[in-house]
Amino acid sequence: MKLIARWLGLNRRVPRVGLHPRRDVELEESYDEAYARVLTAVETVLGANVALADRTGGRIEARFGLVNNERVACTLERIGETKTRVRVEAYFPAGADVPERSRAVDALAAALASPP
Repeated sequence: MKLIARWLGLNRRVPRVGLHPRRDVELEESYDEAYARVLTAVETVLGANVALADRTGGRIEARFGLVNNERVACTLERIGETKTRVRVEAYFPAGADVPERSRAVDALAAALASPP
């Protein structure tokens, strides 16, 4: 029976495709203030290279580490004049083993949640 299960591939671990460790943080700041703060935090807290900084689209993408390693994306959403929601997500290359939590996401979310 084990031979058949192995032949069918039933014992293999299934990669967690499509799942991204993420955290949401609400900032009591205007959109422009929040955008500048997130951009600074990505560079100082993570030491990442900013690959995309789209202020009008509300997206910041950063890469760090080796080639084809974890990437972090921050999406900003206006809630009001003085409130902005930031979603911090980790992305991994195809075929990578996706962890349930990301240290980079947790560190960035903690830095944003603390007072400036």
